[in-house]
Amino acid sequence: MPWRSDPQNQAVSIALAMSEHILQNHGVCRVHGGGFAGTIQAFVENDFVQTYKEQIENVFGEGSCHVLKVRKYGGCKVID
Repeated sequence: MPWRSDPQNQAVSIALAMSEHILQNHGVCRVHGGGFAGTIQAFVENDFVQTYKEQIENVFGEGSCHVLKVRKYGGCKVID
């Protein structure tokens, strides 16, 4: 597939740049996946999650940031 440029649609680039600015030393971010018209994933310190979410949603709109919690012990069987 040939490389294409779309200068009118820079949401992923903006979200990454904003995330790096907001997070500083409170987490990391990266592009994630490719089939959802642009998604980033940010790993954020627990105490900074609400600040990050509020600042991202100020630009991209309410509900644009989804918080997922990773269990302390990772994947495990919870139902027998």
